[in-house]
Amino acid sequence: MIPSRYLDFYGDETRWFVGRIVSVQDPMQLGRVKVRILGVHTEDIIDIPDEGLPWAQTVLPMTEGGTKGLGIHTGIQVGARVFGFFLDGANSQLPLVVGSIPKLEDESPGGRSTNQLTRGTNTLVERKKTAGTHPTKIADGKPFDEPDSPYNAIYPLNQVHETQRGHVIEIDDSHDSDGGYERIHIYHKSGTFLEMHPNGDVVTHHKNGFRTVTGNDKLYVTGNMEITVDGNLNLTVKGNVTENVKGSVSETYGSGQTTSVTGDQTTTTSGKIFLN
Repeated sequence: MIPSRYLDFYGDETRWFVGRIVSVQDPMQLGRVKVRILGVHTEDIIDIPDEGLPWAQTVLPMTEGGTKGLGIHTGIQVGARVFGFFLDGANSQLPLVVGSIPKLEDESPGGRSTNQLTRGTNTLVERKKTAGTHPTKIADGKPFDEPDSPYNAIYPLNQVHETQRGHVIEIDDSHDSDGGYERIHIYHKSGTFLEMHPNGDVVTHHKNGFRTVTGNDKLYVTGNMEITVDGNLNLTVKGNVTENVKGSVSETYGSGQTTSVTGDQTTTTSGKIFLN
C-alpha cells in the first residue's frame, strides 16, 4: 500500500497541461524550461511574471547518454507549444515537459512551426547566393558544371534540424514514382556546405580551407581530374618527387620560366628533341 502522503507522485492524481515556453535559460544548465501553462498561469506578466514560474524538467530520448557528461540539451525554443504533466499532481508545482506540439503561427514562414525545408520549399538557395557558395558553372572561362542541388523534398520525408542561428542538417528520404531524391546536406550559416546527391555525387563549398594529414595520404581518381587555381600555386616537397606519366605531357607558360637545380640534372629521351 502506497502511503497517502506519496500518492501525488505515483500518478494517481495526474494533471496534464499544454503551455508555451517563455525561458530556456536554466541557471543550472540542466535543460529545464519555464512554461506559461494554459488555464493555470494567466498571460498577465504583471499578475504572474515569468520569473515567478517554476522550472519544468524535460524528458529526453533514450538515445542520449543521460549521465557522465553525455547528456544532450533539449533544443526547444522560446515560443514553442509543449505538452506535459505535473509530477506532484494537484499541487501543480513540479511540471515535467514531455514534448512539443507543432502549431500554426503567424511569425513562422508559411504560417507553420514546421521547417519549410521539410515542407518542400528550398530556403537555402538564396542564402547560398548571398554567401557566394551557389553552384560554380564557369572556372577560368571554361565550363565547370557543378551540379545544382537536387532538392525535391516531399513532406514528411525530409528530416530537417535547423538551429536558431541558421545551421542546417537535412537527411532527406524523399522519393516518388518518378524516382528518388534522397540527400544528406550539412549547411553552415556562412554558406559553407556539404551535400550528398541521390546518385552518390558529393558537392562541397566552403570559404578558406585547411587540411592536415598526420600520417600517409593517398588519392585515387578512376576518371579525369581538373584543378583550377585563380591565384598562385605553391608546392613544397621536403623529400623526393617521382612522376610517372604513361601518356604525353603538354605545358603552356603565359610568361617566363625559371628552373634552378643545385645538383646534377639528367635528361634522357629515346626520340628527338626540338628547340624553337
